[in-house]
Amino acid sequence: MPWKLANLADIPALGPAAEREYWQRWTDDPGFARNWHSVRRYFGIEGFGANANDAEAGELLVVPHAGDDHASQEEIYLMLRGRARFLCGGEELELAEGDVLYVPPDVKREATALVTPTRILMVGGIPGEPYRPA
Repeated sequence: MPWKLANLADIPALGPAAEREYWQRWTDDPGFARNWHSVRRYFGIEGFGANANDAEAGELLVVPHAGDDHASQEEIYLMLRGRARFLCGGEELELAEGDVLYVPPDVKREATALVTPTRILMVGGIPGEPYRPA
């Protein structure tokens, strides 16, 4: 088939994201990847990066990073469920269900879930360059 359908709950962490060692650079939470969904790897997407994550209130939802940590990627975050507090370039903002946040490559960002459950979809790529899957 030229298309593929999946429920996000059925997409696990795949590749490096499934390994604890991958996340140690950004968080000391040993369970961080337990609710990670490797959307790009699951579907075999080659044009852009895409992942999702679930968290409970107070848990880290998006690890602290800037584009430099992820090959200078700009990213879009779509709140699918719940609410999260983002810290972007030192400023706090709150995203609610349905909100979309764009973050350019040079801005450090991180997010914490404010309610249980919280789910976010993240899509990224490098401005002006073709996407290269890791």
